[in-house]
Amino acid sequence: MVRNGIKYDYCFEESIQSMLECCNHVVVAYVDSEDDTLSVLKKMVDNNPNKMTVMMLTEADWNFYQDKNRLSYITNAAIQMADKMGFTYVLSVQSDEVIHEDSYDAIRKAVAEGRHEAYICTRINLWKTPYLELNVPEERLPCSKFVARLAKACYRAYDDAESLFAPVSFDYVDHIVMYHMGFVRKKEVMKAKIINMQCGVFGMADYDPKLNECEVFNPDLWFDEARDLKPIEGELPSVIKEWAYDRRE
Repeated sequence: MVRNGIKYDYCFEESIQSMLECCNHVVVAYVDSEDDTLSVLKKMVDNNPNKMTVMMLTEADWNFYQDKNRLSYITNAAIQMADKMGFTYVLSVQSDEVIHEDSYDAIRKAVAEGRHEAYICTRINLWKTPYLELNVPEERLPCSKFVARLAKACYRAYDDAESLFAPVSFDYVDHIVMYHMGFVRKKEVMKAKIINMQCGVFGMADYDPKLNECEVFNPDLWFDEARDLKPIEGELPSVIKEWAYDRRE
C-alpha cells in the first residue's frame, strides 16, 4: 500500500521493483495522495503491464478506521484482490521495505513446497544511515525484527499490518530477509512523517515530545550509535543502493 509516497520519501518504487523480481504479480493498494505518487505508479504499470495492478482507493477507504487498523484494512484490500486472482501465496511488503535478492530462491522454494500456512521473515531495521541497523532488545525496537509476511492468500493482515495472522513456520527465517528503510529516509522529511504517522494514521492525541527537541530529525535522540547500532552485514539489496547512497548522511 502507498499514500503520499513522494511527499514522505517512501522508497515505494524500489519496494515494488524488489517484488516484481520474485512475484508473479504485484498488487499495489494506492490511496488518494497529495503528490505525484500515482503518476509514478502508472509509469511502472506501463513498464510491467502484465505483472502489476494498482487498486484505486479513496479517502473514505482510508478513514474507514480512525487508528492503526486502517493500515491492515488497506493492505487487506490488496491481499483480497490477489486471492481473487487465484494466487496461492501472497508476499506482503510495505512501501518502505525492500526484499533482498538473496531471498528470492527461498521465497520460490517455500511457495513451491506449500508445506506451511505462513513463514516468518527477518526484517532489518535500519537507523541513522542506511548502513547501520538497530542492535537492541526486542522491547526497544520501534518495530519487530521478525514478521509473518509470506502466507497463503486466505490469510489477512491485522492491527498495523506488521504481520499476517496465520500459523507460522520459521523454516526460512534466515533466508527471507527484507530491509526496512523507514527510519533512514531524508531527515528533512522524517519529522513531518512521524507526526503524520502518529497523529494522522495511528490517531494518537499527540506525537513523541522528543521531536520538539529538533527542527530536523535527530536520530541520536532515540538511539546511541556506539551502544545501540551496528554496521549491516553484507550489502544492501541492489535495488535500494542508489536510494540509500542519496540518504547516507
